[in-house]
Amino acid sequence: MIVDASQLGPRETIHGDICIVGGGAAGITLARELGRAGRDVVLLESGGKKLDRAAQDLDRGTVVDPESHGPLQDYRRRRLGGATTAWGGRCVPFDEVDFETRPHVAHSGWPFGKHDLDAYYERAHAYCDLGAYAYAVTDALPAPARHRAMIPGLRSEELTMEALYRFSPPTNFGARYGDELGANPSVRAYLHATAIELSMSREGNVVEEVVAAAPGGRRLSVVAKRYVLAGGGLEVTRLLLASRRVQARGIGNEHDLVGRFYMCHVIHHVDIELAGDGIVWDYERTTDGVYCQRTLHVTEEAQRSQGLLNHRARVEHPDIADPDHRSGVLSAAYLAKSFLMRQAANPLWGDEVNVLSKGTTTTELVRPVQHLRNVATDVPSVIGFSKRWLFERVLRERKLPSVVIPSASNRYTLRIDAEQAPNPESRVMLGDECDAYGLPRLRVDWRHTGPDAESLERTSRIFDEALRTSGVGKARWSPAVRLPATGGHHIGTTRMTTDPRSGVVDPSCRVHGVGNLYIASSSVFPTSSYANPTLTVLALALRLADHLQRRSG
Repeated sequence: MIVDASQLGPRETIHGDICIVGGGAAGITLARELGRAGRDVVLLESGGKKLDRAAQDLDRGTVVDPESHGPLQDYRRRRLGGATTAWGGRCVPFDEVDFETRPHVAHSGWPFGKHDLDAYYERAHAYCDLGAYAYAVTDALPAPARHRAMIPGLRSEELTMEALYRFSPPTNFGARYGDELGANPSVRAYLHATAIELSMSREGNVVEEVVAAAPGGRRLSVVAKRYVLAGGGLEVTRLLLASRRVQARGIGNEHDLVGRFYMCHVIHHVDIELAGDGIVWDYERTTDGVYCQRTLHVTEEAQRSQGLLNHRARVEHPDIADPDHRSGVLSAAYLAKSFLMRQAANPLWGDEVNVLSKGTTTTELVRPVQHLRNVATDVPSVIGFSKRWLFERVLRERKLPSVVIPSASNRYTLRIDAEQAPNPESRVMLGDECDAYGLPRLRVDWRHTGPDAESLERTSRIFDEALRTSGVGKARWSPAVRLPATGGHHIGTTRMTTDPRSGVVDPSCRVHGVGNLYIASSSVFPTSSYANPTLTVLALALRLADHLQRRSG
């Protein structure tokens, strides 16, 4: 059953077995799993089925350094389905090295290894329509593609080209699973119901109810046996910190750890020039028809020996603002973006975002005559790409993930997505301003450390040296490492540990010291990996669903 909370009475009390706060990927997965098992589930979602300004405004907050971290409302969606209503679909599991305690990464180490999540990763694949749980070139690709090298002739004992990204269609969890939740009598989903407080027992060891606000001054109280916070890394943290009636510093914050260790991912671009042909620049299809993309990275063994953070590099088109790429498609894209208003990651505000080239924020045309010449001399490519974009990106359910074209100049860009080391001084806190429901807005002080940049610089040099030594190319340009945060990945603020003095949740994702409160979010990750967090969030949510079923049973 799906209910619009704005249509309820002024005061409602709802009882259930398990209350889930947040209707994004994690919350919907938990509700679906538990509801199918017959548990009495109450799901609270702050938004509706569509995006609206009033709900989205609740995400606003302040950022200490706007140059390094974007606005808090960007990349988030308060609606059924959460961020999956706007994501790109790129998925990959964490590597074994991500779970290890590494001497060169302070505060690293998970309470369990990758093998403990493999079965849940495989189940998460079904939710995201990802096909087989296979990320090695030799396992995922059909012949003869599996026998081709990403960069022909590249030889290095420190590098490997055997791993892939896989891409969801991308699956919108609200559209895909909403009707099923609505038809399940064991699930009651309340839309426009914003959790504003967790009410604790006098002793502070259990949650007794969740208080939620709805439009028109309405209040809902949800009384359950167990509670799961699945509202995303930032909102989970805000709700814990703001629930201060019994625990003055917030729930789970006895050791001042809620909101600390805030991590995002960092990105660096290296322009390369290749000496020969045959590079695998395009998306490929796996044996089960899923889009995938080749990656390049320093091996886990070399990462350990050289003290590097984990990462992946993938091939992108060269900087579209530089007409020397001689591509009519890229020049056409650049000219179009130069003249058209580009909507921000949050479409409701309509802010202009100038993402004309990697590392460039300018609306001025750069050498427009050269760009026009590229278009005029490359009309067949422009027409061909337009057809492909129409049929594979617009009309198909499983969409081409992004713009990919060959480079006439044999120049490409390696985009390196990298891990950020945990840093207790990187924080999410409560600010002074409150939202429409009286909940304090967040204040974010995202910080990086020296190893984050140093690791990227050394990784870039390893790529360059391998290209040159193999005689297949070179790094043409590698700018100084700048570290703006990847806006949509909010990680680490309620980290998982066995010891409550060093973390917020235990290995079952239960908040230390609170017997019936759990978290399903990337906020529990002790380390960030380089990987997009959605697949691992789903794996942990499925693991938590099994745990809660065992407890309920």
